[in-house]
Amino acid sequence: MTGELWHHLAAQVEQRDAQAGRLIRRALAEHAAALRVQVAGRPGTGRECVEAQVRELLLRRVDIEGGEVDAAVAGVAVDTPDGPDPVLDGDLVVYVVPRRLDPAVAHPADRAALAAVDPRRLVLVVTGGTDDTECALVARATEVPPDQVVAVHDDARLAEPLAARAAVVRRLRDEELARVVAGVPAAPQARELVEQTLDLIGLGPMESVAAGPQ
Repeated sequence: MTGELWHHLAAQVEQRDAQAGRLIRRALAEHAAALRVQVAGRPGTGRECVEAQVRELLLRRVDIEGGEVDAAVAGVAVDTPDGPDPVLDGDLVVYVVPRRLDPAVAHPADRAALAAVDPRRLVLVVTGGTDDTECALVARATEVPPDQVVAVHDDARLAEPLAARAAVVRRLRDEELARVVAGVPAAPQARELVEQTLDLIGLGPMESVAAGPQ
């Protein structure tokens, strides 16, 4: 129902302010785009195997809160010789680390990469036959919430945290859509329609709304 409200708003705004309508349509297109999923890790961590698992799970279109995930998956190598530092800015980042002799100690390259990721968008995968106790130590060492750290033995273990983070990412997209639409410069009549829609979905009035023509 909320999606119908947004598209109805875009159609109404277009009739009153063409430019504002186009901006809202653009925001809706970005909101509906496939989730960008990055599977990242240092060489030798088993990242490629985890990437294949993630692709398979999403190919099955895992249900997320009553909907299906539409995602584009990309592998990202971290800490490569003479390579630039990657930008981990996906909607969802699945970061892979190997089992270590001392799981309470994180590799410096992993710590640096993880520090740059929004923790709400992160799943940390530990490869190499790690058990749940070791995962808890890895979570503490990397400062990642324990429920977002998983030892992958089969697809079922990865599906749950992947689904949970994808649900969070969708909510973040909803919030971003509302923020962008609220900030669209619009003529007074179009602005009134925007505020009414934000009120209907329980997000208005919002701060920092750009003023339109007077």
